[in-house]
Amino acid sequence: MSEDEPPKTPEVKIEETVSLAELEQKISELESAKNKNKDLEGEIATREEKIGKLNDELNNVNEEIRALKSAEAESKEAVKNLEHRLSQKELEITRLEGSVEDLSIAKKKIEDLQKEYKKLEEEMRAFQKIAENEPRFIILKDLQEFGEMRLNQVSMKAGVSPAQAKKWLEELERAGLVEIHGEGRDSNPLVSVKK
Repeated sequence: MSEDEPPKTPEVKIEETVSLAELEQKISELESAKNKNKDLEGEIATREEKIGKLNDELNNVNEEIRALKSAEAESKEAVKNLEHRLSQKELEITRLEGSVEDLSIAKKKIEDLQKEYKKLEEEMRAFQKIAENEPRFIILKDLQEFGEMRLNQVSMKAGVSPAQAKKWLEELERAGLVEIHGEGRDSNPLVSVKK
């Protein structure tokens, strides 16, 4: 091929002519395919929207899971605190039960002491009845009533000699019940109940 020659055009085979009906059918098929394509695009858009909603729901569920895990951790901590408080209360109950037992023992002792006290009271009343006629008791009773008396007054009230009254008063003084004042200097000393 020389430079002056024009390039050769490739040979194109022209196929048989297509009929109009075939073209219309092809166009119809293309439009049908185009409509299907649009339907598919719509379905894809719908599914993408559903996927978006599902992603949002998934995010919400994940958020709820995180919140629940946080609440679970708080609950576990609260349960731990409650268990600790419960164990403290159980210890306190144990201590209180021990105290109740001690109180029960003390109550029993008090009841025993009350019985003993009643018995002593009855014995004291019996002794008092016996002692009411005892001159020393009469002297002590008079001293409690009047506060203080002279020896002569005591002997007159008791109906005994001053020497006998002095002897009884000395016994009462040794028992720590009366005081005799000015005994050495005075033959008629003052006598009072010991305070």
